[in-house]
Amino acid sequence: MSSTRKTALRGALLGLALAGPALADDTPTTAGAVDRLKGLANETVGGAKRGVGNLTDDEALKAEGRDQKLRGQAQQERGKAKDAVENALDK
Repeated sequence: MSSTRKTALRGALLGLALAGPALADDTPTTAGAVDRLKGLANETVGGAKRGVGNLTDDEALKAEGRDQKLRGQAQQERGKAKDAVENALDK
């Protein structure tokens, strides 16, 4: 793959990462929901980075994507735990 194409793919990916998820007005904003949404965004961007890393044979980008995806999964679990605590306190 050409250097120009690799740079373009990385630029597009960075744009996705910086944009982040857009929250609608009716999106729940509990601490758990926010963590779950951020985690989902990190998982998605991490998966995209891994995909681009695979296409471009960029080991560093693949590793970065794998790490970001794992952080996203952990963030989602943290959000679920926060929701469970909040629900238990509400009872």
